[in-house]
Amino acid sequence: MKVSNNVKILSLAFLFIFFGYNGVQQYLTIYFLEAKLFKAGFNSLVLIYLFFVLSNLLAAVFVSKYGAKKCLIFSSLFYSMFIFSLLTPSIFLIYIISALLGMASSFLWTAQNSYLIRASDEKSYGENAGFFSVLQSLGSALGIFVLGFLIAKFSYKIPFLTFASFPLIGFLLFFKLKDLKTEKVFSRFQLLKKTILSKTALRLSSIWFGLNFIFGLVIGIIPIQIKESLGVSFVGILSSLFFILPITLSYFFGKLSDVKGRKQMIIISYALLIVGLLSLFFSGQSMLLVFGIILLALNWTIIKPITYALVGDVSTKENLEFLTAFLFMVQNIGVILALLISSQFQIKTIYLISIATTIISFFVAWPLLRLKLKNLREKISQEIS
Repeated sequence: MKVSNNVKILSLAFLFIFFGYNGVQQYLTIYFLEAKLFKAGFNSLVLIYLFFVLSNLLAAVFVSKYGAKKCLIFSSLFYSMFIFSLLTPSIFLIYIISALLGMASSFLWTAQNSYLIRASDEKSYGENAGFFSVLQSLGSALGIFVLGFLIAKFSYKIPFLTFASFPLIGFLLFFKLKDLKTEKVFSRFQLLKKTILSKTALRLSSIWFGLNFIFGLVIGIIPIQIKESLGVSFVGILSSLFFILPITLSYFFGKLSDVKGRKQMIIISYALLIVGLLSLFFSGQSMLLVFGIILLALNWTIIKPITYALVGDVSTKENLEFLTAFLFMVQNIGVILALLISSQFQIKTIYLISIATTIISFFVAWPLLRLKLKNLREKISQEIS
């Protein structure tokens, strides 16, 4: 089964957006550090993630009402706006646009998963999600590598100005998408309330929380451990695995999940995660550290397209946007919590907390994973409708 043209356009647009944005984000704290404003970079990132979480539920209402295409077009503009703002002397303006970008991100990603599912056949959710992950990861990886080279040659101003133009290419590509209409809902806020109160949706969200809690470690404590154990030159090499492996393997694992089933792939992902965290916990030797990071990167490669596809498996056309937004909200709470914990505890303690979080996440979700996807979808639909 071939990937549809609409999914190709969607994926290509995200490649350009995150070529620009993720390239700049990777150097954000370094940029402010060199300007002797290190806290400004950290505060900007916190504002982006915080407003992402706070706006997720509102995004569900807007995407459901106005459609994914319009929300994709509108929200994508803020990525260029944010990069341009970094070149202004006003820290206050950067903070304001960081908050706006966080809100726009919630709209963009809720619209993305809504459109991906609506543009896909039910039997190809995993394949299309894998294809999307490949292109989005490719854009991010290339952006980071190219911007690093340009900064070394031209400093920051010219490269940032150049990279601010790439999200605009994604903005223009969104106009080529077919406008896929959403279902008319009697009361969107009532549906949103029922989604939040759904016990089944809450238990299912433990998968998103647990697995993205680990992603918070990847951007928080793990780079520090790499630097202390192997040296700063290995930070980029090992961190790049979280982009390189999805580029090469996400499509394969996404398509495999259509054939073998989502449950089996999720179990494999959790197994990789536990072994990887144990390796990092006992990483007195460099080999165990590298092995643990490879397993976490492989876990990320598998679970990224699976979670996109799983939303389609367990949602209906009426509650897709609301369930998507709720799961993204829980996912980013996991990231923020991991970042906060990483700044408060010793490395060994952090890994013990992470292992416990992963085990609890699995056992909370396990009773639902034992159900057939059709039954799980009906169970959630009954609680939300």
